[in-house]
Amino acid sequence: FRSVLNFFQFLEIARGNEYITNAGYNPWDYEQGKAEKTSSKEIAKAEKLYQSAKDTDLFFANRMWYQVMRLKFYSGNKSAVISFFEQTEAQQPKNTLYYRALHYMAGAYISQKNYAKANAYLAQVYNGMPKLMQMLTYEYHPLTDKEVSQIATTLLPEEQCALWAMQGYYNNEVVAIQKILAIDSKSPHIDFLLSRYVNKVESKVNIWGAYNEKDITSVKKYHQYTKQITTKDLATDWLLQGAESEKVHNPYLWYLSAGYIAMFRNEFDRAREFLRKAEREAKNKDQQVQLRLIEALNEVSSCEKIDKETEERLFKKMEWLWKAARQNSNENTLYNNTLRYNYVFSFVRNYLSTLYKDAHNTLMAEITQPQRGFYKDKNQSVAIEKFLLKKNKTPWEDLWAKEYAYTLGDIYESRAIYAFYEDNIDGAIAEMEKAPVQDIQEYDVQKDTTIIKRGKRGEVLLPANPFNGFIKDCHDCEHEKKQLNPYSKLSFLKKVKEMEGKIAKGNDVYNNALLVGNAFYNASYFGNIRKFYYNSIVGEEGGYRIEKENQKLLLSMEIAKKYYTLAQQHASTDEQRAKIAYMLAKVERNEFYNERYFFKDDWSGVHLEERVNFKDDWNGVRLEERVDFKDWQGFKELRKYPHTQYYKEVIIECGYFRQVSNKR
Repeated sequence: FRSVLNFFQFLEIARGNEYITNAGYNPWDYEQGKAEKTSSKEIAKAEKLYQSAKDTDLFFANRMWYQVMRLKFYSGNKSAVISFFEQTEAQQPKNTLYYRALHYMAGAYISQKNYAKANAYLAQVYNGMPKLMQMLTYEYHPLTDKEVSQIATTLLPEEQCALWAMQGYYNNEVVAIQKILAIDSKSPHIDFLLSRYVNKVESKVNIWGAYNEKDITSVKKYHQYTKQITTKDLATDWLLQGAESEKVHNPYLWYLSAGYIAMFRNEFDRAREFLRKAEREAKNKDQQVQLRLIEALNEVSSCEKIDKETEERLFKKMEWLWKAARQNSNENTLYNNTLRYNYVFSFVRNYLSTLYKDAHNTLMAEITQPQRGFYKDKNQSVAIEKFLLKKNKTPWEDLWAKEYAYTLGDIYESRAIYAFYEDNIDGAIAEMEKAPVQDIQEYDVQKDTTIIKRGKRGEVLLPANPFNGFIKDCHDCEHEKKQLNPYSKLSFLKKVKEMEGKIAKGNDVYNNALLVGNAFYNASYFGNIRKFYYNSIVGEEGGYRIEKENQKLLLSMEIAKKYYTLAQQHASTDEQRAKIAYMLAKVERNEFYNERYFFKDDWSGVHLEERVNFKDDWNGVRLEERVDFKDWQGFKELRKYPHTQYYKEVIIECGYFRQVSNKR
């Protein structure tokens, strides 16, 4: 009966105060008040239960002791935790509750800003509860190495190692590792710091990993750079010497790390020796795969040139690399995250591509690492096409051809896109028709998901009618409209060709030129069929910016303006003149934003200093000086036709034109 009663008393206290001791914090709740504190009544109740049970029911007493610690910590006086713990801790078993109580002690000293005491307790918890290592490290307050050495004298050897592990996270990993080695060369806490230091070195030399931020254009410069980092800027001798001593806790990690670092030092044979030793220590599949990845990096980075002999030597490693990455990706495992295939692939691709550039082999430089803008050169595009269609490839060429980022369909479609923006419609149609049947990835607006279907690139449907020209450019509105006979990319091109043919023959030039102008307008970044230029080679798939190499192509209003101007020259009524004037005003607006912002990679909108004033009285500022409301030549032309229906529609729908016209 007593055990049952104890259980319910414990439950009443533990659960009854959980809304205070386990309260969450919602950063988006601006109405959150101050955190509640546990009451002295609840603390007294728990302490009484502890005192009554400490000599008769050690199990219950231990749990009530922890509840007293918990309630005191969340009271208005965290310091009360310290005195209670010091009076009672000798009677407590060194179990999980004990270490959780030590955590409260650390928190109490942190609240007093007594970081020396706090860090000492954190080190004890760190050593006793390894699962909390990450959280404890974040709570640790770094001090000077001298202060840490003084704190360490109060701790057990394994706790001293834990203390230096946390200190090393914030200060110097090498110093911390040396301190731990002197205390206990077999300490598992070294692993954490060693991995962290290797990552620090890697991030410093990482120009051909996941992020390529440095402009190093030759392997010679790359090797000079990595050697400078690993022999001058960051100390690494100690790491290689430590691995060679063979007196460490985790030889696999030390050998692997030493091999990796030796590679960056350009000591490739030494790296191979360390990696052979690591192979003997690898205990599981993850370690074996990780080892092979670094072996592949070492073999690739040891190459100073690329020739047939080098390709044959690297072939098996590259074949395994592709196969392993694909297999693990298909298995939906975490390997790509934990073993970082993407990092290895990025390095290998960039390194090999640079070797080929050094050898003036432009084609293989592209095949191993695609470059933006490469296909804007038609000769280069044709060279890649011939390579992919080549029947007698070497095993090395066949491997890279199969894994090349782009298909023949991508290539033909990219040529069609480039030809269209040159107003070469026959060329665009011819290239689009070459695209073979293949899997095409498309976004289904209705289902709000990406789907894959078989088909030709030219059969992809456009989301809106490309020949419409509205007063407002509301593309989402147009995409939501149901089209009875939507245009595909290919049928769109053929329709443009038909209209341009009529223009050439002088048939209904105004209407045909207007519609072709709309087509080029809508196929630009500003239009309703951006999907037309969505292609992996062109590399634009929505978003608020256009990459620099595509800006002249996709932001240009040149051809749209050409056909609008032609339509203007053949307008025969004021309604037609009014409409084309407005279309030309939209072109002017886009050209202004191109020159002022987009071509300068300035996407912030109107500059603050250009906004002048937005008050209704205009403060005497001339309209021409207001960047946000320019009076385009098209607007001036449109104001000549206030009697037309189109003018009346524009003045209602276009606030921009209405604002300008009203102030006039």
